[in-house]
Amino acid sequence: MMKSTYPPFTRDVIAAGLLLYAISGVIIFSQVGLWEMVRHVVVNGAIVMAWLWSARTILRDVPVPETEPIRHPAPELAWLLAGLALATGLAANAYGGWLPLPRWLYYVATYGAVLTLWLGLRYPVRSLGIAWPPKRAWLALLAAVVVNIGAAILFQILPSGEGATVPQADLANQITGPLSVVVLVVGLVFRAALPEELLLRVGLQPRLARFMPVGWAILVQALLFSAGHLPQRLILYNEPPLLSLGYLMAVDNGLIGGYLWYRTRSLPLLLLLHLFVYPRFGI
Repeated sequence: MMKSTYPPFTRDVIAAGLLLYAISGVIIFSQVGLWEMVRHVVVNGAIVMAWLWSARTILRDVPVPETEPIRHPAPELAWLLAGLALATGLAANAYGGWLPLPRWLYYVATYGAVLTLWLGLRYPVRSLGIAWPPKRAWLALLAAVVVNIGAAILFQILPSGEGATVPQADLANQITGPLSVVVLVVGLVFRAALPEELLLRVGLQPRLARFMPVGWAILVQALLFSAGHLPQRLILYNEPPLLSLGYLMAVDNGLIGGYLWYRTRSLPLLLLLHLFVYPRFGI
């Protein structure tokens, strides 16, 4: 273990993040309206600042885990980026139904990109983050949940956005008893949380950090995480391309996920974060 010598989010990274949110705000305001911009940019920007501030404060005295040495940085980064591009293309095809491809190919692309790299280069299992997080990391997770609850109250107070409500999964119809809850949570873990966290945070972020400061690596992987959801907004939600970009430039979830991976190297914590912090209620 080693102490952090500097905060990852330096002034240039913060300025770049603020610029992304500013551009997002201008696009949403011009394409949809004022309150849609306030709800999706201003409030979500406040959420991510509260997340990061609370996590940094709680984890201030917790050592930053040492990273596993990256053996072939450039080829490994290229391999994982190719896996992300393939998975995004397969997701787009699943939404659009252009080719009769089985949906499980998406999981082959996501899990396969990471596991073939780890097995092929014989990385130790611990580098996948299969480790229990430190006690203070649980407090950071709890603080993020509390911020979400406060934001849900704020969303109820603010006027509704001018945009059309995007389709959401009706989870209530999928819950018929205790066993269905377990099945639903396990399904969400293996279909969404685990492949995304493995590919973006565990795989890509440390390799990006070999070519740029860690704060920039967190921001870039957050942008890649958002880009991976572009087919969902374009095809499933049927949004115009410019508006989809506007929504995805607010990189809230990728930032908190990337920061907590950098500070804890715990995959179980990331999975809980994905399930209980990334969703926001009342947006």
